[in-house]
Amino acid sequence: MGLVLPDTITITITSINTSVPVKITSERRRSLRASVGATGLLLRIPNSFNKVQFDNAWLWFTRWVHKLVETKPTILQHLIPRRYKNGDFIVVRGLIYKIVIITHSLKISKASILPNQVIQLKIGEDYDVEQVGVIARKLIAGLMSKVHLAPITARVAELNKQHFNIRYNDVKIPHTHSRWGSCSTTGTIRLSSRLLLAPLDVIDYVIIHELAHLIEFNHSNKFWKLVETAMPNYQEKEKWLKENNYVCRF
Repeated sequence: MGLVLPDTITITITSINTSVPVKITSERRRSLRASVGATGLLLRIPNSFNKVQFDNAWLWFTRWVHKLVETKPTILQHLIPRRYKNGDFIVVRGLIYKIVIITHSLKISKASILPNQVIQLKIGEDYDVEQVGVIARKLIAGLMSKVHLAPITARVAELNKQHFNIRYNDVKIPHTHSRWGSCSTTGTIRLSSRLLLAPLDVIDYVIIHELAHLIEFNHSNKFWKLVETAMPNYQEKEKWLKENNYVCRF
């Protein structure tokens, strides 16, 4: 019988006082490979490994992770769940929102916008701290996607008129982690809700990026020329997204 891997595993990093999820995959390979993913750490091991070899691989991996955090202290920040408290503030598309959390006896949780840019969360009182955190993040992300869909849609139309004048069908703001934006062959532009936490010029860059894809469905020189013509300093925005990934999380 081959090595049986656990479904889920976490690693505790004492230097930043947190635990992060690790996905382990067994593959046809000769060496170990470790990397940082959008939702957790990744460890790839040869499928020929036995228990002793896996234990040695895990030891190597833990040393790799701690060394990585030593040299790049913020590299895992996007994996640390954000925790909201009653009275916290969050900046979305340059607007400051105050968060008010109310617990009630119902199991149904919901979010709503009150006057003066107040986000009110109603969450069941039977949930523990971890569950409340997950619920709060989902509620806020979903609510902000709805609230900001109209202005984002208008901004897409404006940038399209300025630089491309092409036809597209729809704009959506899903809560995705794997990519900042995407576009389909049917003309639907999708922008991650995480972008709402980025500076306005960075949001513009991703919009321009996806609009350009409706002309060039690739990353060829022609594509990047379209992007550069619309936004000459686009590389600064790309750099911001790479270096500040952890900032854009609900």
